[in-house]
Amino acid sequence: MSQLRFPHTATTTTKTTKMLPISPLLFILFFQAGFCNISSSQGPINKVSAILGSRTLLPCDVTPPTPEDSPILVLFYSGATGLPIYSIDSRTGPLVRSIHWSEMGSRAHFDLVSRPSGLVIDNLGTEDQGHYRCRVDFMSSPTRNYRLYLLVVVPPLRVSILSRSGQEVSGVIGPYPLGGTLTLNCQVTGGSPRPWVSWWHDGSKLDDMVEEVRGQVTINILTLPNLTRQHLYRVLTCRANNSNLTPPLAATVTLDLTFPPQEVIILGKARPLREGGSYTLLCESRGARPPAALTWWLDDVLMTHTHHQVVGERQISKSTLYLAPSRNNNGAVVSCRAQNPLMTASPLHDSRKLVVFYTPRLHLDLGHSLNLSSIREGDDVYLDCHIQANPEVFKVQWFLNGIELQHDITAGVIQSNQSLVLQKVGPYSSGLYTCRAVNIEGSDTSNALHLNVKFPPVCAAGQKWVYGTGRRQAVNVTCQVEAHPEATTFRWAFNTSNQLVDLPQHLVHNSRSRSQLKYTPQSHHDFGSLLCWGRNTVELQHQPCVFHVVPAGVPEAVTNCSAWHNISAAGEVLVSCQEGWSGGLSQTFTLEVRHAPVKDHSKTPSGAPGELLASLKEQPKPHFTVTGLDPGTEYHLAVVASNAQGTAPPTFLVHLTPIDVAEKRTSAAAAESSASSSLGSIVGVVVGVVASLLACSVMLVVVVVSARSANTQNSTSHTRALYDKAAPLPQAGDDGGHLLQQRPDVILVKSDNHPDGETLQLVIGTDGEVQQLVTGTLIGTGGKMLQLMTETFGEARPLVTETGGEVMHLVAGAGGEAQQPVIETGGEAQQLVTGTGGESKELPTGTDGEPR
Repeated sequence: MSQLRFPHTATTTTKTTKMLPISPLLFILFFQAGFCNISSSQGPINKVSAILGSRTLLPCDVTPPTPEDSPILVLFYSGATGLPIYSIDSRTGPLVRSIHWSEMGSRAHFDLVSRPSGLVIDNLGTEDQGHYRCRVDFMSSPTRNYRLYLLVVVPPLRVSILSRSGQEVSGVIGPYPLGGTLTLNCQVTGGSPRPWVSWWHDGSKLDDMVEEVRGQVTINILTLPNLTRQHLYRVLTCRANNSNLTPPLAATVTLDLTFPPQEVIILGKARPLREGGSYTLLCESRGARPPAALTWWLDDVLMTHTHHQVVGERQISKSTLYLAPSRNNNGAVVSCRAQNPLMTASPLHDSRKLVVFYTPRLHLDLGHSLNLSSIREGDDVYLDCHIQANPEVFKVQWFLNGIELQHDITAGVIQSNQSLVLQKVGPYSSGLYTCRAVNIEGSDTSNALHLNVKFPPVCAAGQKWVYGTGRRQAVNVTCQVEAHPEATTFRWAFNTSNQLVDLPQHLVHNSRSRSQLKYTPQSHHDFGSLLCWGRNTVELQHQPCVFHVVPAGVPEAVTNCSAWHNISAAGEVLVSCQEGWSGGLSQTFTLEVRHAPVKDHSKTPSGAPGELLASLKEQPKPHFTVTGLDPGTEYHLAVVASNAQGTAPPTFLVHLTPIDVAEKRTSAAAAESSASSSLGSIVGVVVGVVASLLACSVMLVVVVVSARSANTQNSTSHTRALYDKAAPLPQAGDDGGHLLQQRPDVILVKSDNHPDGETLQLVIGTDGEVQQLVTGTLIGTGGKMLQLMTETFGEARPLVTETGGEVMHLVAGAGGEAQQPVIETGGEAQQLVTGTGGESKELPTGTDGEPR
């Protein structure tokens, strides 16, 4: 015989599946019996109530009638299907080790310990509500059946109280006017079975009649006519419940009655306010019950920086507004409103218009229909300065890069009210524009408007215009232009005697308004002028940049050399020269320091005559600082310029270091090193001699002389240019210019006891400023002449020179009496200097009326 298998779940800690030895026929009979008896069995029905989601026990007593008997099969049937939902099979053993099976899974288990025992169902749902039958089969006793009905109670979900307008209310409601009618709706949502809804006050039931049912909503309407003062603060409660398993669900409101305010007023007089100031306004309301709530409004915007108080038996309300007005509040209306926020009546209010004084606020804009990114040279530009000020401004100014613009129609600058007109703008018009306005409260400057005028390329200043090189030697010629926007392409051409020859682009490298040409002269015909044009999005450059390629030469000697003592540092001398033409190549400068020949044999210098003490080579600029010099010693300084083609003749200076008085001696001996230089005529100077006698018969004569000399400029010949409008050739020494360094570079320095022949230390001077007027001596070579020089701020002037081959002398007599130094001109002696004691003598002049 075939057997039918049942899955069983044990109540112990382990779960077991076991075959039931029940024949198919017996199995069918069990199910038929269960299905038939669930509806037709007679007897009382045990009603069980439980809350949705909770646990409940469906009682089913499995205790046998006699101790000798025992249950062998327990079956629970559901009235919805008539099928078993739970079974206990103890045919193969005791009840405690029986096999349990559940159609409801882990939600259900049979409790054999409780009295009465029964089926426990967890997490009840609405689908669990209905009829159940428990069948217990004993070993020898008759079968026992229990009829059950499970009621799953769903409590009400929510209780809400609605006003007549349908708005949900809670807490204190109202206020309601005296003599009015109050209507409140209590709505209860959910609940099974349907809940009872009632109204209560102080434990007394007011109304328990349900007026309306809408699906899951149950409604009870409470109406209180003719409200009186006794209804003030009355507490009304709406309750809803549908079983005794849970407490009633309730909602409570408290009634409020009030009177409207009789008056409201802002105290004090209106007066102008200043921006940024602190002010208080006081508002007062009377006649309201409860006291009116006062609110401050500024142009219908609620103000929160306030302070409220109630004075005297809750009848007078006061409120203070703390106001810090801004310019935006000028003309605004401030009002004080008295109202209970729960009332529907219009509030009383008092208002006041504010007058606020403030400094100007400016905003600068480009004129209508203009675009900042498309302004070109020659366009007309309009700027509008938008001004907000109270009171009105009395002055408007315009600035370009911080410099005030003046009204000038001829220059194309027109100021009209709050507008600026710029006619035919150019590159000079580019920059930051601002406007400034003033009133009695102060002034303000607008935002900066950056005007960047587009213009075609033009040659940049400060470039190297002359390049020196040799045949078949490449030279890199750089062309720098200024343009907005930047130049992106360049054209290069060579200027021959009768035409312009474009140069190939593979020799050109361009980057950011800069172009570099690699040019190689092949013959002497290839020396001449190179022309460079830049192009940007505006147009091609109008006038080209002209560069001259010349055969490279030796640089010119430096000129205008000066040496002066630094009074703040003992033994330190500053040397500065003006560089000459570089020969078309990069040049460097060298300084050599030597001892002068010994004149006083009683004084021995630290080195032999003419000994090289120190040198510094290949410096980019002819500016040096010499340190470590002995006091009271005469030194020879030589400055030499050099490039790849050779070395220029040296320029010599002789400097005597002072003991306690700063001296300075300068020279223009560079004129001796240049075959093309010549001396000018004697112009005469003033020499002052001050002498004083001491007890030890020591006389000190200080001669200060000034004069002027004429310098002859060297001329340089250049290749004739076919392009007549080319840029002019630079003067000698113009290879881009130089700037004095701002801090010195330190090199070797010599001490007093340094061994002979060793290299000493120098400091390259970077400060071209003369610290003190010092006298120097420039000595010519070859017995030509002796020249006394003085320098003021770097310019050397000859004082005493030679005429007719005779060297002139400055002599001081013994005993402090000054002799008359003379200059011989055609045999006639002229008086130059004064006597001792500071008495001025007449300075004679020549026939032309100028000092001799």
